[in-house]
Amino acid sequence: MVLGSWRRGWRLGLMLALAVPAVSGCATDEEMAIDESGEFVEPVTDVNHTAVRNQSIGNCWAYAATGWAESLHRARTGQEINISESWITFWDWYGKIAGGRVTTTAGRAEVPTGGWWDGAMTILRARGVVYESEFIPEEAEAARSTRQSDALRAINTALNEGGALATAEARRDPALVLSTLFDAWQLSPAVRAEVTRVFTARGTATLPASRTTADGFFRPIASIPVRTSAYRNGRGQQVDGTLADVIGYGRFAWRSASYGTTASARTSFHQRVIRALNDNQPVLVSWLVDFNAMSSAGIFRMSNLTMAGRQGGHLTPMEDYQVVVRQPGQPERTLRAGELASEADQDLAARYGTLEFIRIKNSWGTARDPSGTGFFGGYNDLHVDYLNGPITWTADMAPRTPLSSVILPPGY
Repeated sequence: MVLGSWRRGWRLGLMLALAVPAVSGCATDEEMAIDESGEFVEPVTDVNHTAVRNQSIGNCWAYAATGWAESLHRARTGQEINISESWITFWDWYGKIAGGRVTTTAGRAEVPTGGWWDGAMTILRARGVVYESEFIPEEAEAARSTRQSDALRAINTALNEGGALATAEARRDPALVLSTLFDAWQLSPAVRAEVTRVFTARGTATLPASRTTADGFFRPIASIPVRTSAYRNGRGQQVDGTLADVIGYGRFAWRSASYGTTASARTSFHQRVIRALNDNQPVLVSWLVDFNAMSSAGIFRMSNLTMAGRQGGHLTPMEDYQVVVRQPGQPERTLRAGELASEADQDLAARYGTLEFIRIKNSWGTARDPSGTGFFGGYNDLHVDYLNGPITWTADMAPRTPLSSVILPPGY
């Protein structure tokens, strides 16, 4: 299984900026032995999401990060782009191998596939944004990357006895690491040459922030236009900028918010999330997956969880929510996910709504059965009773709250 441990804390380098748990490995669709008999429901609405994709290895964090960036870009331009998750994963492995962060399981060396949103942003800042059609043209229109899973097998073979990177000394040679990754990813001569020209044969240079290469292959994050929202003076305001503005110390930088432990703290947390979704923001959520809590229709509820199943950390963007509005002096009513509410009702949801579930855009693909209906066409519902838990985390048999944190636009 490509499932990792769950841990809290500050992470040096790629994860230093956020006090959140690392998604050390992400649940993939191959780990779901489930009978899918759920019916197709109404299409999801509101957030400017791009196409659902299907991870083949434990790098959900890269898919969540690219989906988030693509959504903000689409909100600004109306255009759908396909930022390469493989490009992010390629450089993530380079940093881990050359930096001595290879793991050993049962005597076999492996490159960890887990990571985090700001780690992906760090890579894009240093290496530029590359579209899938440019990095791996054969997968330009593919929802699922077989090249990633092939590359993972190849690089793990290289890390073990007889392989080019089997020794610690070999892994400390960045030029050897880069050339071995070129081979593992089966990159074209043109891509290898351009990567080498810009980042050197050792891979140690970074992309100049002010320009792209001659053919525009690598795009600085400051050249990617986005539209986000900032919550100011009691309301959300749409603001335009670039990808550089919404990460790190950017003027519209998104930030992590940890889930509280008390009922009042959690209600306040829900209200913040609802406000951001009302303003069409692709809020990112870090949560624990227990596949035994998921119904055949892709709905996560505690009532489904009679015993622990396969587990893993996961990072996904949100799409929608469902609430019961209990406004004083008015009849109770439900604002249903998938049905666009008026601005007035959205405001009532943030003030008086009891959250029932959030709907997420997943990275497990859309065609989960022969009928091609999938889980809401690639979306899943996470009910609050499940997100509150607790569930038994089988790695240490300790109770865990499945909802850990979200990443929100400024002010929310």
